[in-house]
Amino acid sequence: MIKNISDRFLALILLLILFPFLLIICLWLWIGLWENPFFVQERVGKNGRHFRIIKLKTLAEKPGSRMQQVLSFLRVTHIDELPQLINILTGSMSLVGPRPHTPEHVAQYMPWQRERLAVKPGITCLRQLKNPYEKIEFSEGIEDDIRYVREWNLWLDIGIVAQTAYVFVKLILRKF
Repeated sequence: MIKNISDRFLALILLLILFPFLLIICLWLWIGLWENPFFVQERVGKNGRHFRIIKLKTLAEKPGSRMQQVLSFLRVTHIDELPQLINILTGSMSLVGPRPHTPEHVAQYMPWQRERLAVKPGITCLRQLKNPYEKIEFSEGIEDDIRYVREWNLWLDIGIVAQTAYVFVKLILRKF
């Protein structure tokens, strides 16, 4: 219950603080791409429940877009993930938890991998912090997710949020 309340409280505060920034990015994407700035996709959450994840669009439908650098920046810095704060407010996600997979990925899980569905998916997680600049093996990520499920405590979440903030600032500074 504490996790749920703190998630929603922090998501609301972050949305209020970041709203002007997100509004500017959305307008910039809409004007630059002449497309909806949001990407919505079905994902699988806690206990196998399906929900629609919200992200900023980082792939142009029209190839050769002059916005490619901006889109790449949003993707690499994970700014495209910020609209998922809305998913937290609606209760389908958490700040910290395994990243949600698509139904197609979940359909291919081995029985032991389903344990990662015991908690709400998150915007950030252990495996993202392992090596935020490179992709890791799918099975290694699942193992990290299951370790998170088994070892969860409030201090673990606080540590992951703090590390995520540090990595985010580092990513932004690397791009400038």
